[in-house]
Amino acid sequence: MSIVISPLTKDDFPTLIEWAEDEKILLQWAGPYFKYPLTNAQLAEYLAPTRHKDPVRFAFRALDEADLMVGMAELNVVDRTNETATLCRIFVDKNRRGRGLADSIIKQVISYGFDILKLNRIDLKVFTYNSTAIKCYEKLGFVREGMMRKVCKFNNEYWDCYVYSMLGNEWEARRK
Repeated sequence: MSIVISPLTKDDFPTLIEWAEDEKILLQWAGPYFKYPLTNAQLAEYLAPTRHKDPVRFAFRALDEADLMVGMAELNVVDRTNETATLCRIFVDKNRRGRGLADSIIKQVISYGFDILKLNRIDLKVFTYNSTAIKCYEKLGFVREGMMRKVCKFNNEYWDCYVYSMLGNEWEARRK
């Protein structure tokens, strides 16, 4: 399946709202950034900084051959001085998971970060229980740097997360 990324738009809001079907899924996808239930107003506020000159956030939708949205991902906290950013809010339609779509989406977003934005480092955080995502990130070449303990609370349970990163020269070496 061929996937193409392009900027997320307000036309994509209904799809994201549908995907964020409960509080736990929303928290897993977006961390504490959004509150359940997800709304158009929250998404509009989220998307606004992507329209600034030299934005610090790039939100992408992933479209299949039929131009249907199958996922999204984001580069956030883009720091042009230090040439760094954070890969986050990776979300794949639950009906399309297990087909390698996340790999394709992430590769394209990483390429945008390193090739277009000329970043030197892209990092990410992933909840330690998310073994599927962890396998994907490691397969793509992200290196685990450490663990942040009890960073998120859902109901009465605390979640830990791992911190991963990839450097521009590592990305370049993997593409050869």
